[in-house]
Amino acid sequence: MTQVDKIHNFKETFLRIIHKFKELEKVPVDHGTGDLLYASEINTLELIGKFSGINLTQLAQKKAVTKGAVSQTVAKLVKKQLVSRNQAPDNDKEIFLELTSLGEIAFENHEKFHAKYDSAMVNKLSGMSNEQFKLVSDTFELLETTIDSYLEDLK
Repeated sequence: MTQVDKIHNFKETFLRIIHKFKELEKVPVDHGTGDLLYASEINTLELIGKFSGINLTQLAQKKAVTKGAVSQTVAKLVKKQLVSRNQAPDNDKEIFLELTSLGEIAFENHEKFHAKYDSAMVNKLSGMSNEQFKLVSDTFELLETTIDSYLEDLK
């Protein structure tokens, strides 16, 4: 197998992973609150749980989406009483986000979900040397840069 064939196979595997992630995004899951949450919702909730007090702009940056998109997702989470929007005491215009007690339950159950399903990957990556891990990390960064280039050229 040539290097070009190996790279092609790698890209094909990566594309299959992308398609499977897209399928996962379509399946809502109850994380112990009685609400079905889509991937975009639970991932937003997860970031709010990890960065309590985050504002919409910061959240949009972390998710690499528009502020409008993240605002819509947050509105759904507020409606489901999983997230609260609070006004910053020192700034009338700034809104910061926190998990409600129900949101904490969903967050904790989502963490348990990841602990269960990600353990094999964590074990494999933990066993890598710093050089091996850097190679994998650099490869994913290169993939992201390549996809960014595709997107820029298609605009």
